[in-house]
Amino acid sequence: MRKISQFIYVNIAKPILFMFPADGVHEFFLRFGNKLGKRSLARKFFKKIWSYENKILEQNICGMDFKNPIGLSAGFDYDGDLVELLPSLGFGFNSVGTLTHEPYAGNPAPMLARLPKSHSLLVNKGFKNKGVKKVLENLDQGPREAPRGVSIGATNKPYPDFDSMLRDLVDGFRDAENFDNFDFYELNISCPNLLNINNLKERIDSPLGLGQTLGLLEGLNLKRPVFIKMPLEKSSEEIKMLMDVADNFSFIKGLIFSNLAKDRTNKTFDVEEIKKAGAGNFSGKPVEEKSNAMLHYAYKTYHERFVLVGTGGVFTAEDAYKKILLGASLVQLITGMIFMGPEQIGLINKELTVLLKKNSYHNIKEAVGTLA
Repeated sequence: MRKISQFIYVNIAKPILFMFPADGVHEFFLRFGNKLGKRSLARKFFKKIWSYENKILEQNICGMDFKNPIGLSAGFDYDGDLVELLPSLGFGFNSVGTLTHEPYAGNPAPMLARLPKSHSLLVNKGFKNKGVKKVLENLDQGPREAPRGVSIGATNKPYPDFDSMLRDLVDGFRDAENFDNFDFYELNISCPNLLNINNLKERIDSPLGLGQTLGLLEGLNLKRPVFIKMPLEKSSEEIKMLMDVADNFSFIKGLIFSNLAKDRTNKTFDVEEIKKAGAGNFSGKPVEEKSNAMLHYAYKTYHERFVLVGTGGVFTAEDAYKKILLGASLVQLITGMIFMGPEQIGLINKELTVLLKKNSYHNIKEAVGTLA
């Protein structure tokens, strides 16, 4: 059934959807998915035809039970519209946001565009969201079928100084601490689509800035583990310095590799597509090679300290499996789902099971980092 519905999506539905502006299609599916997620019959239907479960994929990480390692990255469900539906599609976890202390309407449209030949999306949302309090107040309060993360960043507005931006970021976490309807945090230090950093010399994704940020967050005594969303286009030495800073804070449990690509000379891009691309940065295959290299480096350097999450360029089970072998305990995607269809989540999990068994693994944990 997954293969049949995917054939319909890829060959019929997607060509029609790709005729319309990406922003509008995205908003439509958020609204439609929100309505479906509130109907138990719809959730049961999608779970039956698309989801896939196997004990070989199950892990307990930071006290959270994951039925499988495939999650939806922050950046797609920025206001938490899909949290009730996503487990039925086969996701083992999902991240809401990135949320900010103050609401933000997003960067000037268009905020999304497709690069089909490059297997990429142009993204320029800049933390579009309704604000931490508003989103979490409206988020489902009931039992969760899968771990739910909340990504938090600084509101995308100009600040008079770096301290003001840090206070705003910390206020977002302080707001979130008043809610119990999620399981972990993501700290987004690396989104390249922000306006709020243009007039500041200091950066959160520098060792000094990260140290200041984590020092302030430490004072909140956060109840849930924090994973840092890492930048893509930094050297190994720069990444090592950021990891060294994070190592000093026990509430930082994991690292996510990595955020969007800025480099438009990436060999993955189709030349004509990249010439026409507007403002923003890129997801999908242009992220994959560098993020995999950083993942590999982080595992070799600090694998006993941090849980690693791999994201960028995951379209197939083989893409996900490579990240796992390089050191990722969990894997996130967005672009692969848009290009391959929501059915792809169950297919990836089913084919991951085949790959693990083929290599005589009894559980996915045994495969993590074996190529490091």
